[in-house]
Amino acid sequence: MNTVKLLISAASCVILSSGAFAQSAISLVTPGAEYSGSQYTLGFEFSVLDAQSITALGAYDSGKDGLNGRAFVGLWDTSGNLLVSTTIGAGTAGTLDNYFRYNAITPYALVVGQHYIVGAFEPSDLATSWGNGQGGTAALNLHVNYFGDRFSNFNSAFSFPDTSNGLSGAWLGGNFILASGAVPEPASWALMLGGFGAIGGAMRARRKTAVTFA
Repeated sequence: MNTVKLLISAASCVILSSGAFAQSAISLVTPGAEYSGSQYTLGFEFSVLDAQSITALGAYDSGKDGLNGRAFVGLWDTSGNLLVSTTIGAGTAGTLDNYFRYNAITPYALVVGQHYIVGAFEPSDLATSWGNGQGGTAALNLHVNYFGDRFSNFNSAFSFPDTSNGLSGAWLGGNFILASGAVPEPASWALMLGGFGAIGGAMRARRKTAVTFA
């Protein structure tokens, strides 16, 4: 690998480690047992560890082939106030990411340390879970604290998921996407900018060499 490619690679690593790309809260590797999503609004309670904004809300798509009907997704505070919501259309109207269909929303800024609850009501589709003794595995977003399962009262349609079984996982149900990871620390920015400066220097040196020995 030549010098310029090496420097570009190093700078790219800094950008990736800074969390410069969107990321979902829960990425299922293997879904747990599935069941009807028609009787509860299903989700989980969480907080964020650093400054974040939610840019999309999503609902579980069992076969990754489109929803059978509309899904209703919301974000609440722990007092039951609905902060933001969206309705994901049937079929492939929502954007598929992992096992979830998402609608983009106006970015909603989350307060560090404050607890939130996300949940989805899918009257025509299946639901699943992670970490609730129903099987399944998932990769979890490192910028999120997970405080346990949440669901609404039985047969309550789309409503505040204020009930818990005291489990550490999530009923899925609802999910969300963060705009990015944490803002890079000053040292990371310095490394990245230094890398770009070195790239520019190397490219200028190459051009100078090409002119000198033409």
